[in-house]
Amino acid sequence: MVRPTILDRYIAGEVVKPLGLGLAVFTFALVTGRMLKLTEMVVNHGVALGGVLRLLGLIMPAFFELTLPMAVLLGVLLGFGRLSGDRELIAARACGVSLYRLAVPVVAIGCIAWAISGWLAFEARPWAMARLQDELYDLARTESAAGLKQQVFNQDLPGIVLYVERIRSKDGSLQGVLLSDLRNPDQHNTVLAARGLVLPDPRHKTITLRLYDGSIFGTDEEQGAVHLTSFHIYDLTVAPGATLGVREREPEELRYGALKRRVAAARRAHKPDLEAETELAGKYTVPLASVLFAVVAVPLGLKPARGGQSERFGLSVALFFVYYVMMKTGQTFAQDGRLNPLLAMSIPDGAFALLGGWLFWRAAHERFEQSRGLSDLLWTLAERYASRRVAP
Repeated sequence: MVRPTILDRYIAGEVVKPLGLGLAVFTFALVTGRMLKLTEMVVNHGVALGGVLRLLGLIMPAFFELTLPMAVLLGVLLGFGRLSGDRELIAARACGVSLYRLAVPVVAIGCIAWAISGWLAFEARPWAMARLQDELYDLARTESAAGLKQQVFNQDLPGIVLYVERIRSKDGSLQGVLLSDLRNPDQHNTVLAARGLVLPDPRHKTITLRLYDGSIFGTDEEQGAVHLTSFHIYDLTVAPGATLGVREREPEELRYGALKRRVAAARRAHKPDLEAETELAGKYTVPLASVLFAVVAVPLGLKPARGGQSERFGLSVALFFVYYVMMKTGQTFAQDGRLNPLLAMSIPDGAFALLGGWLFWRAAHERFEQSRGLSDLLWTLAERYASRRVAP
């Protein structure tokens, strides 16, 4: 059994500290972006704080899947930047320790992050997404009437404006209902009803707004026609995810086995499910970013940064942004059928593997300072961006 040396533990410690800090900062930034929506659920929908916290907990695996590779990139950049700035790496290499040997604990950390990201992609996130939809349905079922406000134009349902004169506290029934249905741009319907009920459907995980004794006034813009219809019962069905502003994406809810069966069934029917195939390919390719970011960050961490650690932080965000854009581009190509899903989702991994291999080879063979390469260009762009922000 190979045991880590003192040098391995020392380098790993220098990387893990900023990695943990970066994981906390990046995750907090994503959570903050959702806080407005979560606060709105408490204020406008009457959802209890405990329910909001459960939703937040179920969203966290998807957040960690994104922030963990970012944290690895930042941790290696800051850790190796600190070691390089204090000339510790120079001393180690002067003693005959190669950059390949110095990078062993870093690659090990990247592999651990790879394993965690893979578990999040294959198991944790699909389970959490499926539970999230169940939780949304339960909240919508129990809080749907409470989320409506009487004598106010409620716009919580996408494309629908609902006005209720009175909500009976005894049974939650609606009295005096005015509804404007704008979901179809070509057909606008206005519904007036004497009363209504909110009915959950546990089997299909939908909620039906059932209206009684009313009329529908509609317009058809394509034909330039209008119509007026009376009804005794009128049902309008919505998904609870739409009620709370969360879009359901079925492939993300499926675990690995179920996702493979869905892909295979679609192929047997000669109707490939490109969205499911793209999701399956992403489970293989995206977690690998943790290892690739670690390899790319080692040579970049050796370069001096005149802007200090903030400059390295900015570079890590910029590199991840480039990776994310390439990943989304490949995802679009795959879902449109222009490229094989596995090939399309491998585009960013292939690009960063080439970049990391080339930068690492140059750094390991002492060619980093002999000429201006891509790493110098990256730092130059970062420095120019920082100087523009500081300039009045």
